[in-house]
Amino acid sequence: MSVKYSIVKIHQGRLVDEEEELTLMQFSRACSVLPELIIEMVNEGILEPRGEHAGSWRFKLAEREMVRTVMHLHDDLRVNIPGAALALQLLERIARLEAVLARR
Repeated sequence: MSVKYSIVKIHQGRLVDEEEELTLMQFSRACSVLPELIIEMVNEGILEPRGEHAGSWRFKLAEREMVRTVMHLHDDLRVNIPGAALALQLLERIARLEAVLARR
């Protein structure tokens, strides 16, 4: 008789609201990215936090997906942050054009 076992990993954490606003340091930790890279993404127009300067910036947790995309381009494809900003603009434009074509 053979018995199958499954390994179950339990992760501790808390449920979060994707609209929750985080400081630069909190957002940086949530994305597992250095604050300097977040600042560079803001300077390149990739992220648009609420607030006038880094000390008062507030990011929505939902913006993590954008950071993940940028970090994929940066780490895996060796695209610098300004190049990632351009790639994101082009991807957004392609999506808009595909939406227009789909309506026809």
